[in-house]
Amino acid sequence: MPANRSNRRKTSLFVTTALAGLAGAPAFAADGVLPGDTVFVTASMIPAEAYTIGNAISVLDEEYIERRQNPVVSDLLRSVPSVAVSRSGGPGQLTQIRMRGAEGNHTLVLIDGVEANELNFNGEFDYAGLMAVGIERIEVLRGAQSALYGSDALGGVINIITKSGHPGFRFEGSAEGGSFAERQATALVSGGTDRVNGVFSAGYFGTDGINLSRFGTEKDGARTFTFSGKGMAQVTDNFRIDAVGRYVTSKNDTDAQDFNWPPTPTEGLVIDTLDVQKNRQFYGRVQGELSLFDDHWVHQALVQYADTKREYINPSNDLTGNHGQRLKFAYQNTVNFQTPSFLDADHHVTMAFQREEQDFVNRGAVPDALENQEQSEPQNSYIGEYRVGFADQLFLSAGVRHDDNRMFKNATTYRLSAAWQFKEIGTRLHASHGTAVTNPGFFEMFGFFPAFFLGNPDLKPEESRSFDVGIEQKLFDDKLVLDVTYFHANLENEIVTVFDFNTFLTMVDNLVGTSQREGIEVMMSAQLTDNLSVGGSYTYTRSRQPDGSPEVRRPRHMGSLNANYAFAAGRGNVNLDVSYNGKQLDNEFASSTPESVVTLNDYVLVTLAASYRLTDSLEVYGRVENLVDQNYEEVFSYRSPGLGAFAGLRVKLGD
Repeated sequence: MPANRSNRRKTSLFVTTALAGLAGAPAFAADGVLPGDTVFVTASMIPAEAYTIGNAISVLDEEYIERRQNPVVSDLLRSVPSVAVSRSGGPGQLTQIRMRGAEGNHTLVLIDGVEANELNFNGEFDYAGLMAVGIERIEVLRGAQSALYGSDALGGVINIITKSGHPGFRFEGSAEGGSFAERQATALVSGGTDRVNGVFSAGYFGTDGINLSRFGTEKDGARTFTFSGKGMAQVTDNFRIDAVGRYVTSKNDTDAQDFNWPPTPTEGLVIDTLDVQKNRQFYGRVQGELSLFDDHWVHQALVQYADTKREYINPSNDLTGNHGQRLKFAYQNTVNFQTPSFLDADHHVTMAFQREEQDFVNRGAVPDALENQEQSEPQNSYIGEYRVGFADQLFLSAGVRHDDNRMFKNATTYRLSAAWQFKEIGTRLHASHGTAVTNPGFFEMFGFFPAFFLGNPDLKPEESRSFDVGIEQKLFDDKLVLDVTYFHANLENEIVTVFDFNTFLTMVDNLVGTSQREGIEVMMSAQLTDNLSVGGSYTYTRSRQPDGSPEVRRPRHMGSLNANYAFAAGRGNVNLDVSYNGKQLDNEFASSTPESVVTLNDYVLVTLAASYRLTDSLEVYGRVENLVDQNYEEVFSYRSPGLGAFAGLRVKLGD
């Protein structure tokens, strides 16, 4: 057996695993399913109506989120095309998302517009602590988006939008409990006037969990507290200030992989340990907007801040951890104008400047050790976007961004998109093309733990060129909507890790050659009767490295089906959700075997949820998760929960 093996796994997950011991409405709203007046805020630098967007985008609205009842956002995202979820056990455990065959740190996560990817997690976002409390809408934008959002948006963007304040008073609260000693409580208070309003929400989620390991009986629980606030002040008729803030603190028990030497029968497998991980995240944003000349000239200025911290405690009570901070200042200027006598065109021109400062601190268990380090990276960015619509039929957009880096070579990325609708026959064509980059993370460059992981400060940024093209068709008076999209991406300088079983050192490097990702997304939504709606999707993904070997944790086949039935004049509701995850490869770390990867079995997750409003203010609800009691692993050697039942009460008061 060769000494070195490419494990085809991003550094962030491998290092964290080894060191931390990880270890009516449509049922599903997707491309074309939404009404024409629906406005997206993620696909452009300015809000844009759904039918004008050429990029592939899906949305989960408030009604859909409430009907599904899932407390964890990652479970909701399983319904979105091309989104592959990998969770190391039950709720509250490390959770990755890969989009269109890209890596986990290729998807940018925004929370109310604030970049939430963790600098101390190699630029990746851990969805474990992202609960659905206070969330109004989730927009998922697929494909290269670096032209608007810079690094980390190579595969797409997920924008979490929390509930806003409204005039008057409103209170929402819920409490539930169920299997695995799960308990959850949420509360939301909103109030104000048309000119000044705000909202505050809080939530607690806890579970005793399951034993993540295949061995032993020790359960691994998780606890998460979430606090979120949002406010708006219309200072004058043309000037307003918005502010948002979100604070999350979590603690979860984890199990670790066995890397003892000489090898044991459990080498490379997860075994019972008493490891604990603590996380803390804060995201904040303040923005001012000045609108002049009847919204023809709009200025925006903002400051946003993200602060994330991780701590790992092993059975010997050794404490290690890291801390990342991102501070961003931005100014955006948009000019809107029409030329009715020339092609009946509607124009939007946006220019923006951003200044971002990133700081990273790593601390080991031993004072003055090599892993105790501090790193920083400033960056200036210049962005431009032009959107134009002709006769409310043909819509084009072009965006470009130039990033001025200190650690890496400067990068210029672009994005083009087009949408062409034929209202008479219910057909819409859509397409996009773009380039993207993902800069190496602090872990990959400088090393997390010099005695185990060797960083590479000479790494090059990953670069991608991609396109997608699709057709949407509405039938039977728009009651049936179908959409088919083909996507393709070429990735250069893919960053991989190499694990040496002789030295037990992990090294990182860029691959030579082109990694390819391609696939097909099929989506459907049907309003069968006034009370019954059905939505579904199927995704085929082929993701390979330059030598032709398949990437890990990218199932070739994924599918979802959601059916919703309302009864008793809308007071009752039943929702059935089915998610299919096909066979996929994952890494294994056993020196006694000739393989470096294993095949994980396919699985089907079924959730049945029901609710009934006893009064206008009080609702009782319940759900059964993993209804068919599938025995499955999303990450090799990490067990997942079996069948579970949950029930609760929801209260809504006020306007």
